[in-house]
Amino acid sequence: MSFQYKRDYYGTYADLAINPENLKEADVVIQGVPFESATSGKKGTSFAINSLRQICGDLLLISRRGVSITDMKICDVGNVPVFPLDAEATRDSVENSIKYLLSKSSAPIITIGGDHSITYPEIKGLSSLGTVGIIWFDAHRDLLDYMLSSRYSHGSALRRSIELNAVDPKNILLIGTRFMEPEEQLFVETHNINELSQPMLEDAENPRELVKEKIKEISNNVDYLFISIDIDCLDPAHAPGTGTPVGGGMTTSQLMNYIWDIPAPFRALDIVEASPPLDVSGITIKVVLALLTEIIAKIKLHKK
Repeated sequence: MSFQYKRDYYGTYADLAINPENLKEADVVIQGVPFESATSGKKGTSFAINSLRQICGDLLLISRRGVSITDMKICDVGNVPVFPLDAEATRDSVENSIKYLLSKSSAPIITIGGDHSITYPEIKGLSSLGTVGIIWFDAHRDLLDYMLSSRYSHGSALRRSIELNAVDPKNILLIGTRFMEPEEQLFVETHNINELSQPMLEDAENPRELVKEKIKEISNNVDYLFISIDIDCLDPAHAPGTGTPVGGGMTTSQLMNYIWDIPAPFRALDIVEASPPLDVSGITIKVVLALLTEIIAKIKLHKK
């Protein structure tokens, strides 16, 4: 099985990067999906991965809790080919890239979007190997059946994922949600989807333990965990560079804590909806870079 990536530019990741030809040696695999044709908000997410590569030499090598990642090998395989005027071809491309990486490496796959529509084909690719639990950090539920006259917009990605045979609604957890549509509310209630909205987290006595226990329950039920982080799960004060910001969100520190508390290995993870053109101060893409250190540190601990 082979797959051709677009490799115009690579990041050094603070000199942790290895050549894509040595993919099997990687501890972490990174790919970019610069696709933004399925977004309803302001554009710019297609620039995120290359903006990240431009600053990734500043990747912190020690996590906030003192875990060194200097011995971790990062393989940036490049960008998945996307087709701005052909969303179906793009979905096929993303699904095939995930299947390829799963067949070539046992390392966790980190995908940088792009808009949130890319997550559905990622999960579809992973579901070819077994059952999948989904942890969805987002201001939105992304459970609309149609958005922008499409069943595959960024507002429908989780709805389409639930329709996969390998995904059971009981093995989904929404975290940080706060933008509520009546259609989605009915869907959540009808399908008994686990949800820890931002107000629920704020009202909980120990929100970190609550998130940890819910993820643990799901991980015990499935073969693989998939983590999806929409950057708009953060309050716009912490991540202004996104197309559909919603006030009243979590802080960067809180998100990092939830990532740190994930109690089981995850097979794949994505970070989506960061938009450098909307990021006047440059802070949002730096948040993505900081999240990478915490994620890679967590991957290292899961390997032990």
